Amino acid sequence: MTFLFILHNCSGFKPLYRENLSSIYKLQEFSIVVDEKKISKKIKQKLIELFPNNKKTKYIVKIEGLSDTSGTVADATRKISRYNTKVSAKVKLYYRYEKYDKVIYKFEASRDASYSLILNNIRSTLASKKRAEEISVRLLSEEIYKRILIFLSNN
Repeated sequence: MTFLFILHNCSGFKPLYRENLSSIYKLQEFSIVVDEKKISKKIKQKLIELFPNNKKTKYIVKIEGLSDTSGTVADATRKISRYNTKVSAKVKLYYRYEKYDKVIYKFEASRDASYSLILNNIRSTLASKKRAEEISVRLLSEEIYKRILIFLSNN
């Protein structure tokens, strides 16, 4: 019991949502814009799930996505047996003024996941690739969301 009391008093952890409710409410003022790439649209869809409903646009999040696949493991016959898919995004946060939009924050983020090549079974390989891409997109979207939230709480 004493251990829990000491642990509770010494932790110093403060959740963002308790101290900075204004940052959470600011998330209702965001619009998300992406380029025409398929991966960018997937990132946008995941971010829409994370952000609250838009009430009025004061901020614009512009995302340029990129997906890259490379072979990582080769067996004794020099055939590639494992692939790595990397999903990255260049993110710019704009503040919307009456006559123009000003960049107030920009960053790059990336996530990667690997999948195996299953010989003589193309369906399993494609399913593994799709699953790896979905995981990368979900993790990247969560990172973008958290970085925007931290930026808002610091400003």
